Amino acid sequence: MLLQQTFADPQVNLTLELFLRMLTEFFGGRLVSVMLYGSLVFDDLAPGYGDLDFLAVVELDLGTDECERLVKLRRPLRSGTYGVVATMIEGAFLPRHMLDPANPGTALWWGTSGERTWTRNELGWLVLHTIRERGLVAWGEDVRGCIPRAGRDALLQEVQDACDSARAHGRGGTLHSVDWLLTAARLLLWLREGRLSSKSEAAEWGRIHARGAWREHLARARELRLDPALAADPEVQRWLAALTGPIQQAREELEGGLTGWCGPGEG
Repeated sequence: MLLQQTFADPQVNLTLELFLRMLTEFFGGRLVSVMLYGSLVFDDLAPGYGDLDFLAVVELDLGTDECERLVKLRRPLRSGTYGVVATMIEGAFLPRHMLDPANPGTALWWGTSGERTWTRNELGWLVLHTIRERGLVAWGEDVRGCIPRAGRDALLQEVQDACDSARAHGRGGTLHSVDWLLTAARLLLWLREGRLSSKSEAAEWGRIHARGAWREHLARARELRLDPALAADPEVQRWLAALTGPIQQAREELEGGLTGWCGPGEG
């Protein structure tokens, strides 16, 4: 068995074992590590809604031909042939030196909307901080110590960027509109308590600790994320269509939480 961490869901374990077999055969001795982060690590994976996040670290930059072959390698996973969990696999293939965002190179991103070649580490400091503090080793070396500590200004800027994005694009009307609320709650919890959390935990925290009326929508947002089929209900669709106001209220409270923030705290 290649998988060094196992989970309660046997389908997750089978999917990760398949994924690791594909990567070890593809890279051979160049594969350094496969790290897991995100909702799976927080025991909050939502099949059919979110992503199963990974970071694969390799020796040396990726070549053009190698990137093309990695795109093809993903196709059977995305097709649904291996089940819904396999379609959720998303993440980056980074050469070891690019764990430091200051270092350029050639990497590849498997994203929700497709694959992209990177010439710099585009994971962002918030994600790198999360991997450093809470990432799990699925296979190989624990590379968390190779990730530089995130600076205060960089982290603050990324939260501000999230607020700016919500201001410009945060609208109701679709199932994934609930993510604007859940992400705001998660970032707000982190700003106030210095604690990384799942979106489900953040929703429960926000119902109690957020100050705006938007917090009243967090319970249903959490429920829909965990059971996306509920979005077919006409009443739920009407609720989703009316979420723009609460999303902007959440963004305003999060933006206000940036004032006086002292640091990331302990993960």
